[in-house]
Amino acid sequence: MQRSRVVIYNPTQFKSIRLKAALFFTLISVSFADAQYFQFSQYNFTDQRVNPAMIGTSKYMSASLDSRNQRTGGDFNINSNIVSFTRPLLNRSTGRAWSGIGITMMDDRSGGIFKTQEATISYAVNIRLSRYRILSMGFKGLYQTRRISFAGYNTGSQFVPDRGFDNSLPNGESAGELTNSFSTFSTGLYWQETDRQEHVTGYWGFSIFDLNKPNDSFAGTKSQLSPSLVFTGGFRVYQNRELSIFPELLYTGNSSNHLVNMGARWQYEIKPMPNQKSDRIDVLTKYAFGRSAILGIQLHRENFSLGMSYDFPVFNNNPSNLGAFELGVEIRKLVLTRAGKDRIRRQKETEKMKLAKKLPNQRPPAKKNTTDSLKNFTKNEKVEAQIEIEKSDTAKSNPIAEAGKLKHEPLIVEKITLHFQFEFNSIDLDDETEKFLDQLSETLEEDKDLKVRVVGHTDNVGSEKFNQRLSVKRAESIRDFLLKNGVDRERMNADGRGMSTPLVENETEEGRRKNRRVEILLYYER
Repeated sequence: MQRSRVVIYNPTQFKSIRLKAALFFTLISVSFADAQYFQFSQYNFTDQRVNPAMIGTSKYMSASLDSRNQRTGGDFNINSNIVSFTRPLLNRSTGRAWSGIGITMMDDRSGGIFKTQEATISYAVNIRLSRYRILSMGFKGLYQTRRISFAGYNTGSQFVPDRGFDNSLPNGESAGELTNSFSTFSTGLYWQETDRQEHVTGYWGFSIFDLNKPNDSFAGTKSQLSPSLVFTGGFRVYQNRELSIFPELLYTGNSSNHLVNMGARWQYEIKPMPNQKSDRIDVLTKYAFGRSAILGIQLHRENFSLGMSYDFPVFNNNPSNLGAFELGVEIRKLVLTRAGKDRIRRQKETEKMKLAKKLPNQRPPAKKNTTDSLKNFTKNEKVEAQIEIEKSDTAKSNPIAEAGKLKHEPLIVEKITLHFQFEFNSIDLDDETEKFLDQLSETLEEDKDLKVRVVGHTDNVGSEKFNQRLSVKRAESIRDFLLKNGVDRERMNADGRGMSTPLVENETEEGRRKNRRVEILLYYER
């Protein structure tokens, strides 16, 4: 908005105005020549400006806004606002994100004279390295328009003797507005590791922006925009039940300008629960070398994030940044496949059905109802699990253990059959299986006399030797998971039968699916 003002002339004031104008255009020229690509302080809200490959790593679609107001020594503010949208694309069978798309729109204004508007579209595709590690490659196209307007610039032509400067008069500049538009292309590579709760434990990525070196000159002469390299990385160095410390680094540079932003995120979990995402508060303590220190605080919930930060000069004065306030907000929604929606529905139904019946006292004291604690395992789109409970009052109804495996005839409490749909040549466990095994670990922890026998089975696809080895590995993966949860190795036994003991014929895909299973026997030794 233009403001008309009339001031009394004096040489000192006129000199001050000229100096401010000179400083303003000096800052603009520096921004064109050197700082061609800037980063927001809360760059977790603007991941597409950091690396386009980051948009495909989450199962949540999101909409975010980051707004920044920065004071300068030129008596004007720099206002930057960016809106971002991301949408993952999920694998129908696994429910995991295999790629993602994103768009951004940004508006940047400096003192009402320099304006930048840009729109981008990004695409990323993932390569899953393991259960918890992912490598993503991303691509981004950008269209940007820059404008310099002299409408609000005071010159000597607007000075009226004995009155001062009158903005209603023309300023004498023939060029009312200079405009330049161009398109650029960018790419990036991003690696990420998470834990079972899908919390990021480590990441690194690098990206190159403005690969095609577009012409960014306002005067029509050739002036190529230099490509910018961005590197980001971080890892969790400390964690207890509530607190985690996460050092981070962000480097942005081109041929003539380099900016390093480094520090730490201090993450505090609010009422953490096993195998569940909890609310989190992040405290940001960072320093952008040669620019400013950064302090911030953020609240993260499953479907909502809110953060604010403040930049302030430290160690040296920077006329381009005398202080900046930044506000970020993000709204997220979990994207589900049809199978995933069915799984959620079944989970809700399961929660309503609480079994009150306790196990018979086959071996006193019975510390926990084992049947009730294990029936909370439901199906999902990746692993289809069916629990079959077999009880007996006598050992006659149960099979006798193999010679050499167990020295005594066991008193079997439960037989649990898990039907898996493993990925090809994979022994990875999915989230629902791990939640079930966590419950099983709690049961085994409460009853130290209860023992476990895990037996893996396969279908008939592949050689007998290969299937035997694969069945053993799958049984051992469950045993090793229980071992990590604190169950004594001496209480567990893992074995594989390969394709030797099918439940049904292997002639159909449905039959082969039923034969790909792991059997868990809970028993007492007499």
